[in-house]
Amino acid sequence: MTDNTLKTPVYPDPLILFQTASVTDSSNNSFQTMELVRKGQPLVRLPAPSETPPTNQTELLHGKHTLLSTDKNTLLADIDGYPLLLKETGSKGDRILVEIVPLVSISDDKMRAGITLYPPVSACPELTGELLFEILTDHGIRFDLSLEHLNSMLTRCREKNAPLKDITVARGLLPLNGKDSFLRFAIEVGPLPGKLLGNGKIDFRERKMFVAVAKGQTIATRISATEGTPGFTIYGDEVPQVPGKDIPVTVTGDAEYDEKSGIIRPLHGGVLSMVSENSIKVCAKHTIPGNIDYSTGNIESHGAVEIGGTILPGFKVNIHGDLLLKGNARSATINCQGNLVIKGGIMGEQCKVTVAGDADFSFMEQGRLRVKGKVIIRKQAYHVRIMADGEIHCEASSQIMSGVLMSGKSLDLGNVGSSHSPAALLAAGVAPGRYLRYLSMRSQLRELEHERLLFLQRFGLKKNTLLRKSLEKSIYTLYQDMTKLNLVPESSGDTEDAGETYLRGITITVQGTIFSGTEIQIGNVTKILEQDSTAVCFSLDKNKNKILERSLREE
Repeated sequence: MTDNTLKTPVYPDPLILFQTASVTDSSNNSFQTMELVRKGQPLVRLPAPSETPPTNQTELLHGKHTLLSTDKNTLLADIDGYPLLLKETGSKGDRILVEIVPLVSISDDKMRAGITLYPPVSACPELTGELLFEILTDHGIRFDLSLEHLNSMLTRCREKNAPLKDITVARGLLPLNGKDSFLRFAIEVGPLPGKLLGNGKIDFRERKMFVAVAKGQTIATRISATEGTPGFTIYGDEVPQVPGKDIPVTVTGDAEYDEKSGIIRPLHGGVLSMVSENSIKVCAKHTIPGNIDYSTGNIESHGAVEIGGTILPGFKVNIHGDLLLKGNARSATINCQGNLVIKGGIMGEQCKVTVAGDADFSFMEQGRLRVKGKVIIRKQAYHVRIMADGEIHCEASSQIMSGVLMSGKSLDLGNVGSSHSPAALLAAGVAPGRYLRYLSMRSQLRELEHERLLFLQRFGLKKNTLLRKSLEKSIYTLYQDMTKLNLVPESSGDTEDAGETYLRGITITVQGTIFSGTEIQIGNVTKILEQDSTAVCFSLDKNKNKILERSLREE
């Protein structure tokens, strides 16, 4: 009788085709060292199958960086490296796994190459620097490769009798980006107020207002942008640099700019006004010794203005240069196209101040302030709305009470809030216009949710009318619009790009005490403080989905 049962072939023990050895290092630690194998080199070969199974069956597994030959009988190295043999003995036989420890590692940006070296196996030819250099060049590495350094690594590995893992052998050259164009001043123009010092303090020196200039005098020279130099990867490929930006220079009033020489000069004598780093204005100076009231009427000037008194309620001041106000602005309207310094303060719910440069004042009680540059608050701000594209700085002893402070950059404050006043809202790294829109949408959403809650309380959950559907649709639409709104400056307002590059370094720093309930916002992330804190700095974590708090006392 014929037996038709299919007999499954069984492989005898595989043939290991590479050498290993047990080594003890200088610290008396034992480990396994292996010979270096090249890509495509056979590692394990399976003998012909036998119908008579051996006493113990051996199962061969191929691990990382290995592959089977076309005939499935040989395990091959898929990369240059060191074969690691792992053997596990079980009741049904042995399991052998072979994987390759890579000789060469390349960083994702192709700017670094590293090698791993194991002590030589006595039964195998010793690895030389020349062969290692050849292997690395076979990998395409061309830049910053040194035979001397490779020989040094091999000597070190032999002398220590221990593995060297991922040692750098080649580095690319990072590109040197170009520098933006800028103005080099020939005269002293006074520091911008609120300069952040290295110890975290603020330099509150007075701005040098009304710098006199003579006709034909050189004010500044424009220094052109530079191209920079390209870098190279370890493969020798060029990495392009970012050229410097050719920032345009703007001159207004009695100033002229010679594009060929890059020199800025006054056409007539006057006073200098720095609206921004690349915008210069020369104009006449007007002095008004007293108040702005019915004796003077509203003021409009194309020059710089010094007002010795107070701007009374209802009056308007429109200045095309810098404005120095020695008194207060009381429920008045100010439009300043230069920089604004108020020795007193801004007062009154109807007070509206717009500044194209920087604003520096002692105190503010109610009112609205919109500034394109920086804001300096020297004493206090109560129940205000302050919007700045630049930083907002306060003296360490200053007090912020209630209101909204929003900045396109960072906030550096003194004390914020109290146990009795409504909570303040602080926002850094936001575009003020978008943030106002966000606050308006949030207010509408709360009103709609409250209206929906009243409906459910009156009619119950099961009542499904057109009014309820309309409310819920409006809530959903408004919520979706809010989540799409990107508050970060220099990024699209309707995308989910969080402006990671812009938000680096954006902080809210409190030198004094900040009270619980204060709402802080950095970029698109919001946090309400649950407890009082003193001398703290708030910033975004790397994932940009959480606001971190650290103590300034530990620095």
